[in-house]
Amino acid sequence: MPVPSPFGSDKTNGDADGAGIVLEQLKQPSAEDITAITRLWISTGLIPAIRDARQDIENCISAQHGSLIIARHPGDDQIVATMMTGHDDIFGWIHYLAIAEHAQGMGIGRELVRLAEDILRTSGLREIRITVENATAGDFYANLGYERVGSAPDQTPPESHQNTLMCKSLIQ
Repeated sequence: MPVPSPFGSDKTNGDADGAGIVLEQLKQPSAEDITAITRLWISTGLIPAIRDARQDIENCISAQHGSLIIARHPGDDQIVATMMTGHDDIFGWIHYLAIAEHAQGMGIGRELVRLAEDILRTSGLREIRITVENATAGDFYANLGYERVGSAPDQTPPESHQNTLMCKSLIQ
C-alpha cells in the first residue's frame, strides 16, 4: 500500500462535480500502479509505447532526493496524474508531469507543481527548473511564474529539436 507523503496527505482538489482528487507520494508502488503510470505516460506522449516506465519509477523512488507524486480519483482510485520531483543539491527539478486527458482543466497540474515547489523549498533550494518540449507546456509553466532561461538540445536521434529550459525562484 502506498504511503502518503506529509505534503500530499489530505490534499484535495475539487472539480466541477465536487469530487476531490487525492495527491499521494508513492514509495512502494504496486504492479498495478506501475502499469497505470506506464499507460498514462504513453497516452500523454511522455514515453514511447514500447517503453516500460518501471526503471524510471524505481530510479526516482530509490533516489535520495526524489519523489513520485500521483493524483488518484477518489471514486475508483484510478491514477489520473503523475509528477516526479527531486533535486541535485543545486536545483530542484520537475519531471514526468502527466495528466489524463479526461482530468485536464481541473487544476491538478497546478496543484502538483505547487506541491513540488513546497517539497523543494523545504529542502532549502533556491530555484526550480523544468525542461519543456512543446509550446503548450511552456505556456502552462509561464502562467505559474516560470521564465524561459534557454534551450537544451534533445539528445535522442534522429530528431534534433530544442527543448526549452524554464526556471522559477523558490525564495518568497
